[in-house]
Amino acid sequence: MRYVLGTNKENEETDVFELLDYLSNNTRRRILELLSAEDLYSFQISRMMDISPRIIAKYLEELEKIGIVSIEERKSDKGPFRKYASLNKAFSLIIDVGQNTFNVKYFPTGEVVGSEIKTKITNTAAVEEKRNEQLKKKLKQESTDIRDSIKTKINELKELNQQRQDCVEEINEAFYRFNNIIEKIVHSYNDREIYRRIFKIIITKPDNKVSLSELASWARMWRGDLHGRIEVLADQTGCITIQKDRRGEIWYSI
Repeated sequence: MRYVLGTNKENEETDVFELLDYLSNNTRRRILELLSAEDLYSFQISRMMDISPRIIAKYLEELEKIGIVSIEERKSDKGPFRKYASLNKAFSLIIDVGQNTFNVKYFPTGEVVGSEIKTKITNTAAVEEKRNEQLKKKLKQESTDIRDSIKTKINELKELNQQRQDCVEEINEAFYRFNNIIEKIVHSYNDREIYRRIFKIIITKPDNKVSLSELASWARMWRGDLHGRIEVLADQTGCITIQKDRRGEIWYSI
């Protein structure tokens, strides 16, 4: 992109990135800042910035070449003519950086801004303000909806946690009653453990039964010895059912 900045040569163009390079220098920016307040000659700027007049003159010449500064000879209050520097052009640089976006725009401002550009800038500001208002309304609505949704889910979780706690208490109470009954009927601790194991396994099985092989693996006992003890338990409790399938596997249920 190239923009006419109004240099001394007709139709001469200056790359906007070259302009950015000029403005990247702190001394040049400080000179423009001083000139924005009043017209000055190089020796005045030199004293204000504590920089060599030769360097200031060099920077003023560079700024004049790209059309930002004008230099003209005027008679000073103290008599001799001096070369005064003044801002020649007022402008704005807008840099847009985003995803898949890099754009640098140069806009002249002040008295050199045409009516078309003024209208464009005004319209852009109006559109941006309208967009911000819409975003504010959306943020307010979204914040309210999300707040209410989260509060609802929190209350649902509280209810579920309470239901879970109630279920756990009921299960513990049921096992407590179960253990009290077993201890009154089965006097051997090992036999009570076998009975409890059968009971705990079958409540997790859809068919409500457990095989001798699974129990033997848990108890680390010979199948024959374990089956004999379970037969005794069946007689003691009166609620263990023993079945054998076609493959010879023995199954227990309560």
